[in-house]
Amino acid sequence: MEYIKSRRFTPTAIVIIVLVVLGIVALLLRLGCWEKPQVCGPLLPCLDSSYVFEDTVQRNEVLAGMLARMLMSKGLINKTHDALANAGFDFRMLKPGDLVTFTYHGLDLVGITYHKDLVTNYDVRFDSSGALGTRTTKPVDTVRTAISGVIKGSLWNSILGVGEQPWLVMNFAEILRYDVDFFTESSKEDSFQMLVDKLFVDTVFYKYGRIHAVHYKGRTVNTYGFFYCDPRGHWDYYNRKGQSLRKTVLRSPLQFSRITSHFGMRFHPIKKTRLMHYGVDYGAPLGTPVSAIADGIVTISRRYGGYGKLVEIRHNGVLKSRYGHLSRYGSGIRQGRRVHQGQVIGYIGSTGLSTGPHLYFEIWKNGTRVNPEKIIPPRARPVSKKYRKAFDRIKAECLENLRSEIADKLDS
Repeated sequence: MEYIKSRRFTPTAIVIIVLVVLGIVALLLRLGCWEKPQVCGPLLPCLDSSYVFEDTVQRNEVLAGMLARMLMSKGLINKTHDALANAGFDFRMLKPGDLVTFTYHGLDLVGITYHKDLVTNYDVRFDSSGALGTRTTKPVDTVRTAISGVIKGSLWNSILGVGEQPWLVMNFAEILRYDVDFFTESSKEDSFQMLVDKLFVDTVFYKYGRIHAVHYKGRTVNTYGFFYCDPRGHWDYYNRKGQSLRKTVLRSPLQFSRITSHFGMRFHPIKKTRLMHYGVDYGAPLGTPVSAIADGIVTISRRYGGYGKLVEIRHNGVLKSRYGHLSRYGSGIRQGRRVHQGQVIGYIGSTGLSTGPHLYFEIWKNGTRVNPEKIIPPRARPVSKKYRKAFDRIKAECLENLRSEIADKLDS
């Protein structure tokens, strides 16, 4: 009598079989087949159903790599690439986290959508004739919104505390940076207001638009700013008198910092004796960008004694500024180079005679070091006289909107 020996699977074969089964199960789950047993059955593909699933661009991933990861053939990837290119898609704009949706009918891929943002989508549709790419945009609703609050801790936390986002904090501070140092002149219970366009897509907040007006009131300052663009296309922010908020010299080379040592006599922490401190120390984290306070020519960009890594800028025949203890220099900052107001000329460090990361900042006037906190720079040009009435109308409209916001808060 002949017996048939039963076949035994090796451990490797068992692992392979398990992985294949798990792969099939995962595919069926992704296709949503088990969610609709009345159509597909528990083990059959959804051959007559349409469904969409999402994926995101991974770090250092190009679109072709993502599509290959989704098991698309090389031919289909090339068709997708050409269709997107014809629709004006910029392949350099991909970034990690971007959303891409894939539309299937049964097992056939019938469409891909790249969601650039809430407004713009790039769609590719596949059919028997090939692939067609289109760019679609959704309508954007603009709502002019008044925002107000009081300082509790810092400007940053206070604006975020009323439900707004960092972009608004940075731009509010940028508009008023010539008149207000938010680290030395800001205190608890100061108030802020602004009038800003908010952009919405399908009632969902998209982004901020133009800031039309700002107001900051504190113990030492009460300043307004109004956006105005004249018929020639020149625009700026102006105070209530029509004077530009911009000045030819910035109040500070750092937007967010704090003064840790003022101009005048002090006890030197390294030399252990009382010496004249001819500048201002700004405390800020290592690597914080440092900006030129005005247009000028770089006259020093190297190590310079106790200053450590130093940048010196000559602004005109009267003023020059020095930035010491830098960790490194800004891009292209070399002796003889022209720089512009607000340009990054270096980064906070602790080189030279320094006990920790900070910026040592000096201003020289007519060859003598002066107190940077007492420099009062001239303003940029004001509203032209022939456009003053138009500016006054816009200013009055903005003030009324800001007053209405305060009244509404008091009534609520």
